Amino acid sequence: MDAPSLQKLLDDIKTEIAAGNKINAIVLYRDATGAGLAEAKQAVELIAAGKPPPTGAAPTLPADAMQQVSALVAAGKKIDAIRAYRREAGVDLKDAKDAVDALEVRINPAAVAARDATMGQIRRFVVFAVLIAVGVVILIGLLTRA
Repeated sequence: MDAPSLQKLLDDIKTEIAAGNKINAIVLYRDATGAGLAEAKQAVELIAAGKPPPTGAAPTLPADAMQQVSALVAAGKKIDAIRAYRREAGVDLKDAKDAVDALEVRINPAAVAARDATMGQIRRFVVFAVLIAVGVVILIGLLTRA
């Protein structure tokens, strides 16, 4: 985000805070940065207190630690990669998962896309199966009343 749009965002957030619209300020921050709800709330509270919002930059790992995390991701050991990232970067679980997810997309975007497509198909199948089950229950209920 360039300096003028960052300043406009901060001005807009301060305006919303001054008007008593903290929720709108949080929404503005989330829309502009993609931050999660808790992170956006914390940033807006910092802005309201006259402090700068967090930079949002992910901690950088030493080269050897990044190689270890990358190797774990490439080997399909995502949970181990998240653990290693947390240990080396000293971040919480969500931040470590987000960082490893981003790394996974850079390392093997085709595998991530294929996994996401498969998960979409599974979700559609589950919804379809639930709808069929509900329909059968309704049909049985109607038939037993007759």
